[in-house]
Amino acid sequence: MIDFISVALDDYHEFDEFDCGVPSLNGWLVNQARRAKKSGVANTYVWTAPGSDYVVAYYAIAPHLVKRETVTAGLAGGVTSIPAYLLGRLALDQSLQGCGLGGQLLRDALEKIVEAANVGSGRLVVVDALDELAAKFYEHFGFRPIRDNSRRLVHKIETVRKSLLG
Repeated sequence: MIDFISVALDDYHEFDEFDCGVPSLNGWLVNQARRAKKSGVANTYVWTAPGSDYVVAYYAIAPHLVKRETVTAGLAGGVTSIPAYLLGRLALDQSLQGCGLGGQLLRDALEKIVEAANVGSGRLVVVDALDELAAKFYEHFGFRPIRDNSRRLVHKIETVRKSLLG
């Protein structure tokens, strides 16, 4: 098994041939990731093999707010606008799919989110699953759907923090 290097997307990274099998995820990496970083909308982190600049996986994180009425009282924590982090994208190149690396990529993203929350606070991690299969993937790792939207899932940062430490 190759250990991948996880770093913030930079100008030297190559991803023109990246293909996770989902055109919208491929296109976002190629056409939007650098622009999102420059405009302060989202930060993208990539995996590369040691000694390579070719991206084989990525995820994007952005600050987010969740409205109280969309989640349970326990998730809201008594506030009307809940500070959160949106895990906006998560994708592995097809060459790595089926190797159990999706969970490792998610863990990497959650570690970055917990680091950010340790500095700037935040209560929830939010994901918008592309389909039911993706929703099941996130549910396997403790995410729960919000009210009236089975593809928008949340996880308490405190719970994530504890699971990463334990």
